Amino acid sequence: MILRHTARLAIGAILLVAAIVAAVAVGFAAQAWWRLPDLSPWHTERLENEFKAGPSAPRTFPEYVAQEQRLFAELERRFYSQPVAGASELDRYAAGTLAARIALQTTGNRSHELGHAAPRGAAVMLHGLTDGPYSLESVGRELHRRGFHVVWLRLPGHGTIPGELRHVEWEDWMAATALALRHAAERAPGKPLYVAGYSTGGPLALLHALRAMDDPSLTMPTRLLLFSPAIGVSRFAVMTNVTSLLAPVPGLGKAAWLDVVPEFDPFKYNSFPVNGGLQIWGLTRALESGLARAQQRGTLDRMPPVTAFQSLVDSTVMAADLGTRVFGRLPAKGHHELVVFDVNRNALLSGLIAPGPKRAFDEMEALPALPFRLAIVGSRSSDSREVVEWTREPGSREKLPHATGLEWPDNVFSMGHLAVPTPIDDPMYGLRPRQAPDGLALPLGRGAPSGEAGALLLSLGQLARLRSNPFFPVIVDRIDAAVKADVP
Repeated sequence: MILRHTARLAIGAILLVAAIVAAVAVGFAAQAWWRLPDLSPWHTERLENEFKAGPSAPRTFPEYVAQEQRLFAELERRFYSQPVAGASELDRYAAGTLAARIALQTTGNRSHELGHAAPRGAAVMLHGLTDGPYSLESVGRELHRRGFHVVWLRLPGHGTIPGELRHVEWEDWMAATALALRHAAERAPGKPLYVAGYSTGGPLALLHALRAMDDPSLTMPTRLLLFSPAIGVSRFAVMTNVTSLLAPVPGLGKAAWLDVVPEFDPFKYNSFPVNGGLQIWGLTRALESGLARAQQRGTLDRMPPVTAFQSLVDSTVMAADLGTRVFGRLPAKGHHELVVFDVNRNALLSGLIAPGPKRAFDEMEALPALPFRLAIVGSRSSDSREVVEWTREPGSREKLPHATGLEWPDNVFSMGHLAVPTPIDDPMYGLRPRQAPDGLALPLGRGAPSGEAGALLLSLGQLARLRSNPFFPVIVDRIDAAVKADVP
């Protein structure tokens, strides 16, 4: 009798949960139907030649690139074979426009590499979610100038159409990462191997290093450079994934999307599918499990030196998780460093800064002596535009200022997620863009256009996000120091 009653309660609980899930799914689907514009073919269609991890997947990086070439041939054949009447130069998926030429005729969306006859080391660039390899173009070229063979990897699902992100899985990214690292190491055998990871590329780099500790078939890097690493992601990503279950229902395709926006950026999807959030959430959960397991085993001392660059304000990922989940676990070797870009502390702007970033800064100031080096890049004082590095050496609470020769640009009140790995003169995203050698660039980072709210298809807030780093020389200094330490 008791067992029967318990079974009824269990069945009732399951039915209640199912009802709640169904209600949430229907609610989100209805909201998406009303809020989002109509979907375009680049949201709904799928390309046949995209990489997928598994027994039939390419086994080497050259094979991966060969398949990628077939992928882009398919992309051009299916999406760019016919001109689009009335298309503007900003239409990424209209044949012949400036945005389309940049997307197709440059290497910014494709895996590529730059080498040397006698490389001093090798490096792999891992970009972020919805981005392309271009997001780490400048970082890679800094390493190439210092004698490194550099490989830029296009992660599966990226660089083509945003609809591909509906079908990708994070293990596809991990498999492609392993191919790129093995290839890079073979280009400079016995030399230092760096991995630079931006946003989603950050947890990919860390998880690969953790797996390489236990799997000798994987290539272990000698140093990790992380830029706005996506270590923490909200569980909201999992809840919203429920809505995608309704996407196959006729008329409810929008349920698979969190945002549908005009595609004008040649190197970044503006639209964002639910599955993208779910995959980065799964990747960060796998990283968290791997870090906890390695900490319990006492093997984190085998983690290569980690240098991370993070904006104090980051609307894309939970920045605080970088300190607690990664740096807080790493053993006290003194060769790890966290570089934080602060908000502008100028007295004229201080009253406009939200309280959250100020609290985060105060919490960082109150931290006890740390096993890693902490550098805070920010204002020298409230009445100065001068930017200094406030550094705390491992094991010390003393904060010392170091001149950088930099200052806050006009009207810039903070750094941000997009800005960290890109210099201020980048032809595409720079606040003060230089001319691209081939003329194929859109000055998307030069500043938001002025006008009335509601006049554009995009929000003014989206256009106003800083896309380049006025303090990029701080990153260059770290690259210099790393190469001097690792290369004879």
